[in-house]
Amino acid sequence: EWVVAIVLPLHVTFLAWYMLSSSEPDNITPSYLKLWCFYFVLDATYGHLFHTLLLVPARWIARHLPGALVPSSDKENELVEQEESSNDTSLEWPSADAIAKLPSDWVVSMDTPDKEEKIAGDGDEGSNNAPKLIKKKRSKSKNDKPKSSQQCNNTLSDQKPPAATKNIAQQPYYLNHVRGSTRIRQASQRIGAAMGSILASFMIYHLSASKITLEDVGLTLPSSYILVVQDLAWGFSIGSSMVSIIFIMEVWLGWIKIVGFFQTVVPNESFAINFLWDVLFHVGVSINEEVMLRGWMFTLGCRGILAMALDWFEDSSNAATFSIIASIILQSSLFSFLHLHSPGSSYVSLLNLFLGGIAASINVMVAGGSLWLGIGWHFGWNIFMGHVLGRSTSGIPMSCACTDVIPRPKSPHKKCVENYHGGTFGPEQGVLAPLAYVIGIILVICVCGFDEMIVW
Repeated sequence: EWVVAIVLPLHVTFLAWYMLSSSEPDNITPSYLKLWCFYFVLDATYGHLFHTLLLVPARWIARHLPGALVPSSDKENELVEQEESSNDTSLEWPSADAIAKLPSDWVVSMDTPDKEEKIAGDGDEGSNNAPKLIKKKRSKSKNDKPKSSQQCNNTLSDQKPPAATKNIAQQPYYLNHVRGSTRIRQASQRIGAAMGSILASFMIYHLSASKITLEDVGLTLPSSYILVVQDLAWGFSIGSSMVSIIFIMEVWLGWIKIVGFFQTVVPNESFAINFLWDVLFHVGVSINEEVMLRGWMFTLGCRGILAMALDWFEDSSNAATFSIIASIILQSSLFSFLHLHSPGSSYVSLLNLFLGGIAASINVMVAGGSLWLGIGWHFGWNIFMGHVLGRSTSGIPMSCACTDVIPRPKSPHKKCVENYHGGTFGPEQGVLAPLAYVIGIILVICVCGFDEMIVW
């Protein structure tokens, strides 16, 4: 694996240099398709390299975290299975205290293996609704001796974690959860992908003989870095505001219930440490997807399609309009397709994400081609939805949340609202997501105006 991670990027880089460094006559437009293909290959190979490098310290740190349950280094298959898991079925969620805060018609049985069996109690809303817990106890032998807390902590990392890649048990309360020691390793993959996207852009810029700059893909660095921070801040504020609107409406409509604040799924884990892994995870997601999709596929795609469309249309303005629409459709389709296998996805989530891709393209145009506003929007949307307000973000698992919520489960007595709040996939599959995108676009236009868009 190390040989592939190191040698493959070297070979691809040499091939890119050989294929892209040849000079082209000034009257011939560069092959945007060739640039785009080489970028994606470099992005994938560099991303894998950085992930391989980052995974080593991430695994070491994971084994030393409180509450860690990480297979030993010689059990590679178990390590990879745990790191790719979307839901750890060995974790008890929701807790008995959380269920006790639910109305009686929200309490459902959870037939989950290796967990306590929960049976809903009778009575009105309040403590009487707490489910009775029937614990499965093993019989003790004479030679069993209680372990000290230190012994327990020392042996945690040697235990074999249960398989969690597939949700073999039902999830009536929808949300996916993993340990913090798993989230840090998942974050290393996303940070590696983001580093790969940036390095691939930098290498294409230096290896290519065509006049493609980093500004052409939205990585604009103005003379004052305050402008970058300002765009990031505005994007973050708008993205988090849209999610907050969805959250307030879901609570008001009775689709979700707040059951706690600042809690971790595993009680003895550190909230601050777990939240840090979630921040790093979504920083990586935001940079990687915005650079790849909105930078290379949309912004550079507009230029490439325009170069061809000028031969198809007599009016250059019609050619420009066609290239923008075609690029929006292409990148929005790919953005939606990348979430095809996300937990809980359906045609509704894919359609909503297609609309989200359109909104993200408009962000880039209104910002004059810069990606910083979109990166801030993307990060604010994800971190607020998943880890500030406790809702599922495209089925991504969580290990902690500032606000603990429980979406309304399926019930034989009440109408199912899964199609409204989005189920396991989250609000991006719900009915409020399109409204949030429209509000976000309006806010972006109010902040930025149309001046930069016209120049772009």
